[in-house]
Amino acid sequence: MACAWYHVPTAALVAFLIGFAFSGAASRFIDRLDIIVKEANALGTAYLRADTIAEPQRGELKSALKEYTADRVTLLSREGRDQIESLLAKVSDLHKRMWRSAINATQDNAPLMAVVLPPINEVIDLHSTHLAMARRHLPIPIMTVLLGTAAISVGMIGFGNSRVGRRFSVLDSVYGVVLAVALWMTIDLDYQGIGIIEVSNLPVVETLAAMN
Repeated sequence: MACAWYHVPTAALVAFLIGFAFSGAASRFIDRLDIIVKEANALGTAYLRADTIAEPQRGELKSALKEYTADRVTLLSREGRDQIESLLAKVSDLHKRMWRSAINATQDNAPLMAVVLPPINEVIDLHSTHLAMARRHLPIPIMTVLLGTAAISVGMIGFGNSRVGRRFSVLDSVYGVVLAVALWMTIDLDYQGIGIIEVSNLPVVETLAAMN
């Protein structure tokens, strides 16, 4: 009993912090999934509505949209990690190509503008939203406190056991494993592309397939 109370308050605090951090990471992960679906839908809609404009702008717009979608597939895949900088550098030029083609094809035609421009504008806006969301993580100070408190909690268990001259019990070992897994899942969820848990690019893959 002498060691029973040493780590209880710390363990409770760690559980609260991990629960808070995991909830935020899971929410951001779901938001990233949702934004990919929205982006795929906007790209598909823009590609279909390009059929309403005349050549050569129709071909130019469809070509730019197809190239942009193919880049998104690569950007969101594990294999595309080493191409992130180069692909992001192309985004601005592709946006300009899409917008210029749409404007040239719909000028002086307000009804056609209302059909063609909105999905292209949404594609451009969603890029900024997606980029901001990908960079949104648990603040470093909170992550530092979380990891530090977890380390202190495990250390206090060891200290308490040493005071009574016993080894780690099965329950202590289970607690350590659960703590490590919970921390790993929280970090893995919050930093897409660096671990096992990944954001699926399937919606964009399906959109590209439909363009072909």
